[in-house]
Amino acid sequence: MLQDDREHLELEKLQIETRKFVAETRKLLAEETKLKREAFWYPFLVGAGLITAASAIINLLSRTGA
Repeated sequence: MLQDDREHLELEKLQIETRKFVAETRKLLAEETKLKREAFWYPFLVGAGLITAASAIINLLSRTGA
């Protein structure tokens, strides 16, 4: 009986650990997806920032020159 209890507790401990690993894996996969999405959009955001900055500079230069 004591051996059965020990085995049951060990199995329960392994199941809990497995659930933790599954949860951690899901969390890491979600983080990976987020980082991939950010990496995809980053060049567009940088380009938009450069266009905005160039537009502001051109606008400033055209106002001071007139």
